[in-house]
Amino acid sequence: MKKLFSILTPLCFFMSFALNSQVQPMPICGYDHELKKILEKNPNFLDFQNSIFENAYQKQMLLNNSKRSIVADTEYYEIPLVFHVIYKTSTQNLSSAIIMSQFNALNEDFRKRNADTTGIRSIFKSLAADVKIQFKLAATDPNGNATSGITRTLSAKNTFAISNTGAYSEDMKSTANGGMDAWNPVKYLNIWICNLDFGPGKLGIVYGFAVPPTGAPNWGGNGNFLKDVDDPLSGVVLHYEIVGVNNPLSPAAYKKGNTATHEIGHYLGLRHIWGDGTNPFTGQNNCLQSDGIFDTPFARESNTTCPSNRNTCNEGVDDKPDMTENYMDYALDVCGAMFTKQQAFTMRYVLQNFRTGLPNRKINYDTFPDYSTNQLLIYPNPLKENEKLNIRINSPTSGTFTIKLIDAVGQFIEEKKYKANQLSVMDTNWLANGLYFLILTEENGTVIQKQKLIVGY
Repeated sequence: MKKLFSILTPLCFFMSFALNSQVQPMPICGYDHELKKILEKNPNFLDFQNSIFENAYQKQMLLNNSKRSIVADTEYYEIPLVFHVIYKTSTQNLSSAIIMSQFNALNEDFRKRNADTTGIRSIFKSLAADVKIQFKLAATDPNGNATSGITRTLSAKNTFAISNTGAYSEDMKSTANGGMDAWNPVKYLNIWICNLDFGPGKLGIVYGFAVPPTGAPNWGGNGNFLKDVDDPLSGVVLHYEIVGVNNPLSPAAYKKGNTATHEIGHYLGLRHIWGDGTNPFTGQNNCLQSDGIFDTPFARESNTTCPSNRNTCNEGVDDKPDMTENYMDYALDVCGAMFTKQQAFTMRYVLQNFRTGLPNRKINYDTFPDYSTNQLLIYPNPLKENEKLNIRINSPTSGTFTIKLIDAVGQFIEEKKYKANQLSVMDTNWLANGLYFLILTEENGTVIQKQKLIVGY
């Protein structure tokens, strides 16, 4: 089991010696500089972030080991997002088609519908997860006006890079400074698309960065401090040349739009899979730096290629190679194709506990087939207090069926077996008033029918 260590990447970004070359990006994170500023503001920040991973893990284990479960695999979270395109030249003003290709790629990646899951090695296939998070373009702006979910701002600034080594400002997030003010960051995921290229003679270029949640309600200060979820700097920034699928401006290694996927992973609380224990200036870590995720193997450093046998940390029993196909490594569009189950659970945990204003929780029960050969009859419905529920399962064949009782948010309450073609009684006196569902299944577990049950009225 992984241990949690106080390792954090405050702002993640990627560097390449030449954007249009085929060279993979050299990862650079301003760890020491940014972490020093953060700890000056909040000395307990690392303990807080470690607690996110630990609490998410404990909750996941509790759910896995309990009898309470989602009966139908239909729960997901929906996040409204807005793309802010900041441009000076027509080239920087990306077409809506390119932006929509990025939007579609995000939904494919987070719902495990991306075609490149076929490239996940067999040792990791069982860990690949549908994150159950999907995105929708904002339909209304903060003032209630209809919107396409894309804003466009002509700026006097050609670039938001401030040096040839990859440094940048956050002026793209400010209308007064040549960018676009964030839409309410509590209710929208803001994604700024702009130029982060310093120009000729550059030593590096930033591809993207994100601000993870801090959980500090009174966080303040200026500069590059990480802010809480209601801060106008909260969101994701992407370099315009790596946005979208098959963007003609992108280098060959950045044609899938995975940089956005990676950065939203940070925005929802994830670290790099190697635990951010190293950077090009401090050298390799000692294989003790954890990303806080228990189903990703330890890795000594970031990876930019896809070797099948790369294993930078030997963990002894059940040792596995580096998970180079994970979106939170640096290979990204080359071999990035998955989040793990605990990464997925952790991101949902962040939505449930920190970015609580963002998602709409969706549970669909109306997807079960209604077989005319089996009919679940219940009465009375609605059910008054202290009444018992009468049940009859009409079926052309005799046999035993299972009825599962779940509550309005999909949590399993109990299940019992009932014989077909006879009247039975379910004791419901102990149920609190509210909405419930009865799920009728065959002995092999096949769902046949669902019935809504209202208790108290």
